[in-house]
Amino acid sequence: MKKNKIPEAAKNGCSQNEGYAYYIGRGEKALDYHTLLARLGEGSAHPGGFQATKELIGQINFSRGTKVLEAGCGTGRTACYLAGLGVSVTAIDRNGDMIQKATHRARLSGLPIRFMQADASSLPFPDETFDAVFTESVTAFTQGSTAIHEYWRVLKPTGVLYDRELAFAKSLTTAQKKTLQSFYGLQHLRTVPEWLKLMSKSKFHKYSASPFSQMKQMTNDHDPLRVIDHELFTKPDVVAMMMKNERLMSSFSNVMGSIVITAWKA
Repeated sequence: MKKNKIPEAAKNGCSQNEGYAYYIGRGEKALDYHTLLARLGEGSAHPGGFQATKELIGQINFSRGTKVLEAGCGTGRTACYLAGLGVSVTAIDRNGDMIQKATHRARLSGLPIRFMQADASSLPFPDETFDAVFTESVTAFTQGSTAIHEYWRVLKPTGVLYDRELAFAKSLTTAQKKTLQSFYGLQHLRTVPEWLKLMSKSKFHKYSASPFSQMKQMTNDHDPLRVIDHELFTKPDVVAMMMKNERLMSSFSNVMGSIVITAWKA
């Protein structure tokens, strides 16, 4: 989750109510948040962005040939980065638009990545398939502990989960949770202790969480393979949705951040 830049021309004269009446009234299907990200070609919509992803991967230092499942691959930027390091990557996302963008990115990059449309809560792989599961800001969108159980199931006995997740510096009010849940579809709005409590109910042998890292202002991050559906900027309701995302990110910036959960199967 991060702010999406909106051209100034697209911001003019676009109230949310006007946009809703204009497009829904003409039978167009409203976008959800994840499909919006896919059509914007956003490759790193999680706390810290792609720079944080590269730093984490550098700390992990996967060996060449390591079998890694990326759960919630989005437009494939991280999957391609891992594959470029010699990692054997399988990547899944439940959003079909994301998988199309990811497949296109990998094809342009000439990288051998296996992409599948699938849900992290119901992984289509046999038990003990992967050496590692790598995921960022995905578990927060899944019901209960279903995804955590699936990560555990598909890991080999010596496998490790690396999970960067949205977290909060303090517990949110009921009204705040409702606001974020209704817009983003989030299922988990947890503090660090609350994430650790959820992990304590899992089958993982050992787990830890990094210190809370507050959301930071994103620097310019050039993605040369990003494909944006520019038609979006002509749709008032979609522009209003992007502006609402900016407002929410700003209003929760003092309490919103992330942690990295590392969990060992054995």
